[in-house]
Amino acid sequence: MSDSRKRLYELLAMPFRFPDGTLTGKFIDGSWGDELSGHLSILGSASSGDNPLRLDVSDEAFQVEFISLFEVGMGGAPCPLHSGYYSRDRMRDLEEVVRFYRFFDYEPNRTPDRFPDHLVFELEFMAHLVARESVETDAIDSLQLAQRDFVTRHLAGWTPQLHKGIEERASIPFIKEAVRLTDLLIGEERDQLSTGVRQAIQNA
Repeated sequence: MSDSRKRLYELLAMPFRFPDGTLTGKFIDGSWGDELSGHLSILGSASSGDNPLRLDVSDEAFQVEFISLFEVGMGGAPCPLHSGYYSRDRMRDLEEVVRFYRFFDYEPNRTPDRFPDHLVFELEFMAHLVARESVETDAIDSLQLAQRDFVTRHLAGWTPQLHKGIEERASIPFIKEAVRLTDLLIGEERDQLSTGVRQAIQNA
């Protein structure tokens, strides 16, 4: 179960990386969508909606849409992929994200235009925490508490707004579905982790 949760976070991070031929090829040939669907089925989680999990445009067209949605625009990107843009205090939000990363020994693979609060890094951080459960069995409760706190205070606080913006602006169904599933999974994780942590506290 934890392996599927970890892999889901990793898979959902992929469409939010800047497109390259190799990665886009996995979206086009359906291998990414097939693997994602398999892990969703294992978890009994967010099922696919009306939009496809297979990219039906060229790498170039996908890159153009990615840039227009997530990278540039009048006054900034229409749908930013950094959580701080959706916060009242971006600097405080960014500092808290970095503290989470440092405490749990996660180092994002940054580029000059990707700050630590980028969606890719936040999803991969969750995968990092889930992965630690299998080797730090005596720390599962604290790891799940960290997951709950990070999901609740960060990811779940802004992915609904990202989802809304994408529904209004995106023209490629694949992008809409990737964002929809990400937002839906985050909501499910927030609820399940909150329930699990609450039960653990009651049973302590």
